[in-house]
Amino acid sequence: MGRNQQRKKLQKKKKLEKITLATILLVVVIGIMWVARMGRTTEKATSQSTISSTTTPQTETAEQKFLKNVDLQSWEILLVGPDHKLTTSIDEATTLATVGAFQMNKNIVPAFEELEAAAQAAGYPLVIVSAYRSVAYQEKILNAAIQQKMASGMTYDEALADAKQTMTEPGYSEHHTGLALDVVDQSWYTNYSPELLHSNFGQTDGGKWLAANVAQYGFIIRYPEGKMAITKIDYEPWHIRYVGKENAEYMVKNNLTLEEFVEQVSKVQQK
Repeated sequence: MGRNQQRKKLQKKKKLEKITLATILLVVVIGIMWVARMGRTTEKATSQSTISSTTTPQTETAEQKFLKNVDLQSWEILLVGPDHKLTTSIDEATTLATVGAFQMNKNIVPAFEELEAAAQAAGYPLVIVSAYRSVAYQEKILNAAIQQKMASGMTYDEALADAKQTMTEPGYSEHHTGLALDVVDQSWYTNYSPELLHSNFGQTDGGKWLAANVAQYGFIIRYPEGKMAITKIDYEPWHIRYVGKENAEYMVKNNLTLEEFVEQVSKVQQK
């Protein structure tokens, strides 16, 4: 092989090496650019996802919408009890209506009459034992209960504590609102033993019917079994309270007392 051929072969080899090296560098550069571009795309997608998740509000449930729309100032859910004193006495002349021998808030009369008709049709005609009571009358019956218990051997403090298990002090009774009633069915009223307003009423067919159906008419069993730590009143299957149909059905469905319902509404509306 001559020198010229060797020179040409060497030049060709060097040229091939340069092309190979250039190709490798080009591939590396393209790879780096691709990786960088993918990183920016991923970062952008992540950023958009983050913005979307923080700016797009979560869909409210029907329950949340309901709670947000509850009017905490409504007369229907006025909270009165051992921990919640009635701050303003009602105007008896303009607020109350007479049903039989009793008075109640005139706004609840239609709902109670519907409940009464349904109970009658089901075979459990209702008897009202107590409805609206003024503060003065509440004081009178509380003192009478205390005297009765003292006559059985209790001290005044013992009698007061015992009476407050099922009664409230004047100013703290739901009966002052005209929205609460004590009712039993005719069978229990005729045959009760040992007391007319006794927790055993809740175990009767009439008591069970009342608990299962009052919410349809806007009422609740105000002092349910097992909730005394919250209501401060022992189980009273005869004590019904008007709160409005939607409120009542929600409370029964979720096993809430009025205290718990008001607290839940407050928390949702504060968010």
